[in-house]
Amino acid sequence: MTHPLLSKPILLLDGGLGTTLEDEHGIRFSSATPLWSSHLLVDNIVTLQTVQRDFAEAGADIILTATYQASFHGFKNTRVASEDGIGRDEATRYMLSAVRIAREAFNGRPGVVALSLGAYGATMVPSTEYSGEYGGMTEDDLLNFHLERIWCFAGSEEWKEVDLIAIETLPRIDEVRAARRMMQRVQDKEYWISCVFPNDSEKLPDGTGVEELVETMLKGERTPYAIGINCTKVYRVASLIRRFEDVAKVHNLDLPRLVLYPDGAGGRQYDTKLQQWIGNDEGQLPWDQQVFSIVKEVKERGRWKGILVGGCCKTTPGHIKKLAARLGELI
Repeated sequence: MTHPLLSKPILLLDGGLGTTLEDEHGIRFSSATPLWSSHLLVDNIVTLQTVQRDFAEAGADIILTATYQASFHGFKNTRVASEDGIGRDEATRYMLSAVRIAREAFNGRPGVVALSLGAYGATMVPSTEYSGEYGGMTEDDLLNFHLERIWCFAGSEEWKEVDLIAIETLPRIDEVRAARRMMQRVQDKEYWISCVFPNDSEKLPDGTGVEELVETMLKGERTPYAIGINCTKVYRVASLIRRFEDVAKVHNLDLPRLVLYPDGAGGRQYDTKLQQWIGNDEGQLPWDQQVFSIVKEVKERGRWKGILVGGCCKTTPGHIKKLAARLGELI
């Protein structure tokens, strides 16, 4: 059954889980923690619960599970209680626990739990979802990777608590196709696909243009509940959304909902080799002000069925609370 909140015209997402854990709770991630934020499912559930509850209390309608970087390979390479790492059965239990933790963040009030499935590159060390450099991975390999993960959840007791599937930060068109193929096999949940545009161009890291991307997302059977952009600089987002709209108009494609959660890093960039943020964000307008202006313009154009908006890296519960207050003007 579809969650009744999913019919709302504007829904507020949470923010950057991993960076909030680092910036506000002193958690440190490195190549020694290949699960990144999912590592807290293993050894620090209390802090994870605190952060997700903070996002919910800030006004988020949607909480994403702490499974963005989770993979069996990552669990196997995690040394906690055993030099052998964490095996498949135990890894599955940890991943399923993320659904319950996300649901509990709402503290009994209505809320949407989105199962976070990051790009294949998000599970690599160092991560490569911003470059799309996956070595010899083929589209079928990517399909099998994503299927292996989602089958952990489908059919479980926890699956009943999943309202939406979030397939996130995709940098390659073959991974978009693989995601579409996966969701042909998983018929009982709505889903979104969001892509990353880390460069100053209207192309994915693999060189795919917006026209091919939008057609790939929206043609065929069982199209997404939402499509859009995440982990991308705020200043780049408005023009990309207009390009999405133009392509849909030219090809007579119905736009679903827009999902939009840009990063809050301002002028800073994440260096995957150094595994740290470099640069500064001096002279930037407040993140919530920039995002609100984009949402207002999108709503006024009236091309999308609805809007899901929130934050990615470097956005905190404080950012989401400010954005929630601004969005009150539109609802």
